[in-house]
Amino acid sequence: MAIVLGLLAALFFGSGDFFGGLSSKRTSVLNVVAFSHLVGLVGVSALAPFLANSFAWDDMAIGVVAGAIGGVGVALLYRGLAIGPMAVVAPLTAITSAAVPATWGVLDGDSLTIWSWIGVIAAVVAIALISIPSEIDSSPVTTSVVLQSLVAGACFGTMFILFDATSDATAPWPVVGARLLTSGVLVAFVFLRRRDSLATVRPTFGIIVLTGLFDTGSNAMFLYATTLGDLTIVAVLSSLYPASTVLLARFVLHERISRLQLSGLVTALVATALIAAG
Repeated sequence: MAIVLGLLAALFFGSGDFFGGLSSKRTSVLNVVAFSHLVGLVGVSALAPFLANSFAWDDMAIGVVAGAIGGVGVALLYRGLAIGPMAVVAPLTAITSAAVPATWGVLDGDSLTIWSWIGVIAAVVAIALISIPSEIDSSPVTTSVVLQSLVAGACFGTMFILFDATSDATAPWPVVGARLLTSGVLVAFVFLRRRDSLATVRPTFGIIVLTGLFDTGSNAMFLYATTLGDLTIVAVLSSLYPASTVLLARFVLHERISRLQLSGLVTALVATALIAAG
């Protein structure tokens, strides 16, 4: 079940990225992140009392910290994509976001079979291949771009570790804590500093709602997956999220899938089978 939830987390992560990118073409990234997180907060807050077995302020606090660190990761990722080539920024961020919690899981006692290890390695290769865009731009690969990509991935990985550190019984309250912080800060900033841009939100609000539901749902799926399986496995599987982004872009926007991306999708299927066999 942990493998299924990990893959669902990847599906939700990638879908959230796709709809977030789509809505960002019509309004500012700040508006998209702020209101999608607000939608996610409303949704997960409504469900939490019925899904959680208990409530703990400590886990809520961990969720708030996780949200803050994840927010820094998002900011660095978007900045990296703005100033550097996606072919470098996307794979580095995705692989690091998988490697950090996977390493932590191993150090914390996760014990994997040889088949699972082969699957993990194959999944990392798949993440790299899928993340390489069809069209390579000519933006310079600077030290700053590389560092920002690595730090962004480390922030996402740290957020996953913090979610894993919370009690199983309190899920999904830590996600509520994470979204409470990010949506509160960002929405306040939008209304205080960028009120003139709110008019651009209304035409794309439906897509922003989808972004928020998928993005927050992915965090909840990840949290539940870690209650049932090893952090190492769940982190790697959930980091296959570029696959769903690429597939949605292909079938919704009719974007071309490169041979490298196609080989990455096949490798991801092989990796999942190996992990499941282990």
